[in-house]
Amino acid sequence: MKILGKAVAAAVVTVGLSAAFALPAQAATVTPMSTHRGSVPCFNWSWADGTSTTTIYYHNTCDTTQHLCVWWKDGQENNLHRITAAADEKGHLKEPGTIKSQDIENC
Repeated sequence: MKILGKAVAAAVVTVGLSAAFALPAQAATVTPMSTHRGSVPCFNWSWADGTSTTTIYYHNTCDTTQHLCVWWKDGQENNLHRITAAADEKGHLKEPGTIKSQDIENC
């Protein structure tokens, strides 16, 4: 039993050292993403900062069909996207650009 424990400990140390040496190279290529969450009457929503596209995930929490308006900024243009969701529907919408978080509302 002690031999097995030593072998596992040696493997963990080896993997840990490998990860420690690989970490700086990985950190240089991975960019952190900020997750944004919020709610408006009848909707909960979330999205993460993307590079060229952004996906918003939504959930209609009301008992009737509702509409959610989301403004995307793509370069110099702002585009309004109106999402229609049935009662208790969950879904997502992916578009080029980034979301203007202050402009997510019922419409």
